[in-house]
Amino acid sequence: MDYKGHICPVCNKAFEKGDDVVVCPICGTPHHRECYEEIGHCKNLSRHRENYDYKRECEVNTFLDKDVFCPYCKAKNPYDSRFCNSCGKPIGMPFGNEQQTTEQPKSEESKQDNFAGSFVIDPLGGVKPEEEVGDDVKASEAARFVKTSTPFYIPQFKHINKGGKARFSFVGFIFCGGWLLYRKMYKIGIIITVLLALLTFAEMYTNVYHTEAVTAINEAYSSVFDFKNLSQSYGANFYSALGDFFGSLNTEQLIICISRTVISVLSILLRVICGVCGNRWYYKHSIKSIVKIKHSAQDSKTLNDVLSFKGGVNVPLALSLIVSYYIVIYLPMFI
Repeated sequence: MDYKGHICPVCNKAFEKGDDVVVCPICGTPHHRECYEEIGHCKNLSRHRENYDYKRECEVNTFLDKDVFCPYCKAKNPYDSRFCNSCGKPIGMPFGNEQQTTEQPKSEESKQDNFAGSFVIDPLGGVKPEEEVGDDVKASEAARFVKTSTPFYIPQFKHINKGGKARFSFVGFIFCGGWLLYRKMYKIGIIITVLLALLTFAEMYTNVYHTEAVTAINEAYSSVFDFKNLSQSYGANFYSALGDFFGSLNTEQLIICISRTVISVLSILLRVICGVCGNRWYYKHSIKSIVKIKHSAQDSKTLNDVLSFKGGVNVPLALSLIVSYYIVIYLPMFI
């Protein structure tokens, strides 16, 4: 691959013919040899966990041979920048080349015409980059840490910081511990995942080793709570039907029925807790992590790199949990 005209991510200078280029063996990012030796690793090391591929990005980025210039302060940024390294404002897409920045300023009417012709999604969801979202953390810093779904989470952070209630997390309700681990909230994620796993195994144990009792319980339930039978025999009197249902069970079946009910209630309760508290947990986790990183970072460049590396999501772990879940669910079918 010819890298002439491409940008070295360390010095932000274009490669010339005959330059000594070092290519990362993992993601394919090219560097000047002296730049690579200066930092001692690939500039995109923090993106390796995301399966970043330089060549693939080249194929979809038509502006690869140009730097990205901030539409607000005109500072030059690497082509893959989402936020300006100078003013911190979001960069939705490249806005021309270096030659354009040296031309005479355009009129306000001309600028409006240029912006009207393109549609750019605001990665901050309408929140200003320099606006605080908690403990002296700026929205732009939070966005670098969150990385994915920032148009949803950054306004949520702002709302929570101002004393508002967090929105119900449907993804937290559905995926529970898996979502928490996916968002790198490992401590609470492990606790919720282990609790749900224990409840799942308890239910599986009951179904596998007490099959006859479970079958009898299901048949008794279907017999009593059949809609036609319920209306004819009990006149839709639910409590009377419930009494007859429990009365038809022996001691073993009654214990198993109560156990399964408790397991189901606890599982739903854990999901509701994750749904109600999920976004607030993620807000506290993000702000606490960002504050800790800011205290230890030596400069803005290091801060941005560490925010990107420590934040984001853990995709391999999420995929592993999904595979493990289906293995556990369908394994009893083959025993």
